[in-house]
Amino acid sequence: MQQLNPFEIKAEIAKIYTELDGVKDFASYEIHYRTLDAQTDKSVIVKLLFKEIGKNGNLTKFLLVRYCEAKDLIERLWGIIKNNLASNQAKIFALDLLRDIDTNWSYEECGQYLDNPDEFVDADTRKILDNAIVNPEVQIDFLDFLNSLPDNDKVILLNSLGNDYSKDELANMLVPVYLSMPDTEAGKTALDILGNSKSQLAYHALNASLETADENLIPAIKKNISTLKLAGIREDNTIEFYKNILKDSKPYKFCITYPDGHGNQAVIVSRINKQGKVQFVAIVIDDYKGVKDCFGFNEISKFECNAIIERFYRGQRALDLEPEVLKAILVRAEKLSKMPYEYVCWRNLLIDIEPAELKLNYKVKQLTEQEFESILQCDFTDFWFLNSTYSDEFEEFLKLLDDPKDFERLIDENVEKIFFSEEYRVWSERILNVSLLKHLAGDEKTAQNLYSLYNDKTLKREFFKNIIRKSIYEYFFAKKDKKRVQAIEEMWVK
Repeated sequence: MQQLNPFEIKAEIAKIYTELDGVKDFASYEIHYRTLDAQTDKSVIVKLLFKEIGKNGNLTKFLLVRYCEAKDLIERLWGIIKNNLASNQAKIFALDLLRDIDTNWSYEECGQYLDNPDEFVDADTRKILDNAIVNPEVQIDFLDFLNSLPDNDKVILLNSLGNDYSKDELANMLVPVYLSMPDTEAGKTALDILGNSKSQLAYHALNASLETADENLIPAIKKNISTLKLAGIREDNTIEFYKNILKDSKPYKFCITYPDGHGNQAVIVSRINKQGKVQFVAIVIDDYKGVKDCFGFNEISKFECNAIIERFYRGQRALDLEPEVLKAILVRAEKLSKMPYEYVCWRNLLIDIEPAELKLNYKVKQLTEQEFESILQCDFTDFWFLNSTYSDEFEEFLKLLDDPKDFERLIDENVEKIFFSEEYRVWSERILNVSLLKHLAGDEKTAQNLYSLYNDKTLKREFFKNIIRKSIYEYFFAKKDKKRVQAIEEMWVK
């Protein structure tokens, strides 16, 4: 390709700035850099880019990293920082880029070269708020820091942010604070700041929270929604806002396990972008508290994603699901209790996915003995037993166990105590949940049988008795009580 003179290079740089105006993911536009890439001598490009400091900031940083050797770039940036004639704006630009490429810098060392060090801290905070919109890990870093503070300091920090920033960047950071800790002073402070943020994201979050909020919080939520309306925020474009952020990626792997004896299910959600990088989220849900835990990585390789999934499931059977189905399962889990802030941050990766309708259309039938037995032998039941500390009711039951000859009688007498009304409801719903998963896996026969079991009170009681039998066996096996284990095997296994 033709080698350009400095004037032509300057024109080419100006052309790139024009064509990539408004773009955030510069790495996705390789075609635009082909002419500059082909230049044998990159020194002219670098000199011209340094003249652009203060204009098109993020694109200038991207191009400097692309065309300037790291060692040379670090030296040049320090030269700007230490130059008494350089503007504070240029020094802030240099510090900001230096932080991304040099691990040896510090605020303390750099601050001495600024006319107004607080201006850099302010710029740094704004960058965090901007990055948090597209990178949930940045959000979580802030929330981890916030969570480590004493309660009073949490409120002081939130009020400081509320005084200095507004609109979507601020709301994106504070919505997880409000949703994950609504009944704390920090959560209530975040709620009031959101009401004054003039943000569509705040408007969306507050309206959505009315469905699950505690009654005592409803007046404050409604008051802050009214404040947003008075500021002119009456239209909710949140979904379109995040869809635009997600437009360059698509759903990748969506998986879930069958529930264990505590109702826990391991969920994987991921998206892949045009460069083959994966946004990965692992979530644990259960049928008591909904979303329990969550962690994620904003940008990993496909190989790393697959390796993490393998470690995450540790040999458990996982079911691949359509994104719409898994979204519906997660939405259902969200309604059971307050969500961890990590999940509130990561769940925006699903915002462009419409949840499917979860329903089964089987007819209830009378199960044969063989069909009932086949359910007891299903793979998912391997983990369906109660451990020794499962509940107060089960602990009391274990104290009654002595002679294996009495075990059947004790089980029959105590099944309603162990599976009291709430436990009975949760376990029944768990059977229905597995029926749905088996249907989605294409195992229609098992799905039909489980659906019929769910609707049969008599057989369901027998099913729960079998869970107690398995729990007794696991209890004595863990205690290494060979005598009782052998007796149980003779009664129930052989």
